[in-house]
Amino acid sequence: MHFWDLGDSPGGHVLIALSFIVTATLTGMWVARRAAGKAGMLLLIASGMLLTTAALHILPDAWGDAPAVGLSRWVVAGVAVLGYGVMTVFTKNGCGCDADLASQVVGAHAPGRHRKAKEVAGALSVGMGAATALTVHRVVEGSAVVLDVSAAVLLALVIGSVSDGLALATLLQETGQRLAPWAVVACASPALGVLITSISPLPAPALPIALSLVAGVILRIAWVGLRLAAKKRASGQLPRWQIVTAATTVTLSTAVMIAH
Repeated sequence: MHFWDLGDSPGGHVLIALSFIVTATLTGMWVARRAAGKAGMLLLIASGMLLTTAALHILPDAWGDAPAVGLSRWVVAGVAVLGYGVMTVFTKNGCGCDADLASQVVGAHAPGRHRKAKEVAGALSVGMGAATALTVHRVVEGSAVVLDVSAAVLLALVIGSVSDGLALATLLQETGQRLAPWAVVACASPALGVLITSISPLPAPALPIALSLVAGVILRIAWVGLRLAAKKRASGQLPRWQIVTAATTVTLSTAVMIAH
């Protein structure tokens, strides 16, 4: 059954699907805001969902689509490694940041401040990198709404949108950045994908290249999130029950993603 059947007019299925995606994204953000005091647990959940999204959804799509558009799968792998490597450069000082690091005022010549400036830059790169990569990914997801909106595809998009919203809000909060502007972008980006695909679809090779690049960036962001959570665990801010809760949540969401 295609989701088109739920629309009363041509294109109605697209609007309904987009409303589900936007609602799921905002739900993920709302959960992150409501549970802001459990930052370590949220980092584990967000990072785990990002890992499974990249490993089970984004990379396999790019890998599978490459031969059909005349690309070598080695190109897909290379672009993913490139995305990871570039993001590593920008976030190499972001793994050791404290939760309030980004809000500190960094002087120009005070002792130790240059190191803190690098850490702030690394932390900000984590949040900005996550927001940018997830935005590009959601533009691609918007294309899927036009190309194939079966019930199974919609369910996968909704689950992915919840994890996107959770990851985005958690990482932006953790690095002291404003959520509202990126919330607007995150909700509007699938509609942009719908518009682009409806007017003038991207060249076929562009899609797997974009997906693999985004996957590499997301994998690095997920790793940084896990490192931040590990530091919270070491400092006693992440109790065992939160780790179990995060692992259970990620396992269940992964099982649903695999099933569909």
